[in-house]
Amino acid sequence: MKGTSNNTLRLKTRLELSSWSNLLSVLVLVLVIGFCSVSVQASETETWRVSVPVGNVRAAPQGDAALVIQLPAGTQVVELERSGVWLRVRLPDGQEAWMHQVTLTQAVELFGQPLLSTDRASLRAAIQAANVAVVREVDGYPYDLYDPSGWMAGATEMAVGYTPGQQQFAVAEITFRSFNDTEQVRRIADQVSRELGPWQRVLGRRAEGPVEFEWRRGELRILVHRGWPDTTTYLTYEVPTRLQALNAQLDNQ
Repeated sequence: MKGTSNNTLRLKTRLELSSWSNLLSVLVLVLVIGFCSVSVQASETETWRVSVPVGNVRAAPQGDAALVIQLPAGTQVVELERSGVWLRVRLPDGQEAWMHQVTLTQAVELFGQPLLSTDRASLRAAIQAANVAVVREVDGYPYDLYDPSGWMAGATEMAVGYTPGQQQFAVAEITFRSFNDTEQVRRIADQVSRELGPWQRVLGRRAEGPVEFEWRRGELRILVHRGWPDTTTYLTYEVPTRLQALNAQLDNQ
């Protein structure tokens, strides 16, 4: 009986060692595959814009690869795959090719200012250059108010808010007054899509009731939304953490 017990113990030990060996083999294989694979598939909601005057599009992820086409600044492309600093993208005509990341940006701009990095002085100057009518600009108050009707079709009011202290951009809300125009929210959402690509989330139905379209670009959140039954539509650009600081300042006043 003792011999049988020892044999059973040795068999169990061999099976345990074999299991560990198999597990280690799988882990090594996974690590090898991870190190060898340098390309990452991307979600097709990752939209980029050409950020240089002329963006070179190449047949392969190499600087000396054949030139497919050159795209002007502002052209949108959709990221399909990433290989180091190179992105395989879908072009507006449906072709797929490669672009260097340095020629692209996901920064969202308003009046030519990148919203995540602009401040009150810079954005005020850009708004003034766009000939937007000032309703109120008071340094001691966190919001500036404007009449954007001459700048954007259908827009009736615009409020821009900044963080206390550093006066960083926190929020901009553009209002489009309307009554019984259920399609307005979709028209404005489509307009934003031409700049930012497809929305990433939608809540509600445009035919009836509240509805909200949402895009995310890093810390920045962009919304096209309306309540109900009023069909007035709002286009909002916000940095939630900064907006929270702004609202805390208003609560303390």
